[in-house]
Amino acid sequence: MITKKNFWRFSGNEEKYVNEIFKKGLKFKNKSYSERLENRFSKLHDVKYSICINSCTSALHIAFLAIGIKKGDEVLVPSLTPVMCGTTIHLAGGTPVYTDVNYETFLIDENDIKKKITKKTKAVLAVHMYGGVCNLKKLKKICKDNNLFLIEDCAESMIARDENNLITGSVGDIGCWSFQAAKHLTCGDGGILTTNNATLAKKMRKLSNLGFKVLEAKSSKNLIDKDVRQNPNYQRFDEIGFNYRMNEFSAAIALAQCERVNFFVKNRRRSANSLIKILKNNEHLIPQKISNKAYSTYYTLAVRLVTTGKKKVSWYNFRKKFMKFGGDGIYAASKLIQQERAIKKYNIGRKSNETPVAKKLQKELLLFTTNQGSQKEINIQTQALKKTINFFKLY
Repeated sequence: MITKKNFWRFSGNEEKYVNEIFKKGLKFKNKSYSERLENRFSKLHDVKYSICINSCTSALHIAFLAIGIKKGDEVLVPSLTPVMCGTTIHLAGGTPVYTDVNYETFLIDENDIKKKITKKTKAVLAVHMYGGVCNLKKLKKICKDNNLFLIEDCAESMIARDENNLITGSVGDIGCWSFQAAKHLTCGDGGILTTNNATLAKKMRKLSNLGFKVLEAKSSKNLIDKDVRQNPNYQRFDEIGFNYRMNEFSAAIALAQCERVNFFVKNRRRSANSLIKILKNNEHLIPQKISNKAYSTYYTLAVRLVTTGKKKVSWYNFRKKFMKFGGDGIYAASKLIQQERAIKKYNIGRKSNETPVAKKLQKELLLFTTNQGSQKEINIQTQALKKTINFFKLY
């Protein structure tokens, strides 16, 4: 039974839907939970097709396979992003090319993209970090002008919109999403793929579902006559696929979470904005730049810590004091992809691929949590930040 301690995270239909599976089993008279989730998610993000999957990492892998990435192909990816954005390109057979980021938005730098496009370039991976949104209009034009695919990693940007009111996951050829435990919506772990292209949708559904030949762009039962299906000569597969399917229990929880997406997003925005007010005009603590016309969903509040001279404060000391004053732990930005041990070990990525802005920024970023469940918890964070600023005299 759901208790008061976790009620705010799972206080919708999660328990009801899971219990329905326990009571009625996995043979659904109407639509399965995964079908219902896909339909709802497509409407939410204004796309034609959604495909449930077991993680965003799997989604990225399938996306690169679906667009035909192979040995010799290059994919441009921001270096200041989790390592999976690079390894999935490698696993699909391609080569990640690490691009720099903008020092104010912390997102992929369109000018650096233009410099690094070659005849080998096949796609651009736009990663919407920390709830912010890349400049989708510019990226789409760059990709169109150079005949490239645009893949969106939307793991941290649920229902976020850019300054042109374009919603994440609806502009690129493919969108990749996460339902991991810390994300806006969660089912423990899981993900989803989105696209407006029927051919890509069918390809991705097959690749993530073992390669069954009966699968189509839209999810459906597609039941085959039992005599045909049980015939020893029946051939089931026409693709080499993976078992990346989302199970129905996860889909049931994710559907319930999706029904309350506005609540979860508003909660994160409320938490982030309470901290942003404290940081207004502070030259030492500078939040991620978000256009006034954009809608960030603040997966986390990313802030640059810029201190010099007598006011020099280390990242570690700031975090330590913030936590001493009652604040949640502050996360660091992921190491640059090319700095990760696994990437170096297997020599993954184009050589001589410097990203100086990302290198500098990675050491400065403080990532404040925004998933507090009540105003009381938010107040604890704001008070801890005020006390930390006053302690170090960062004003």
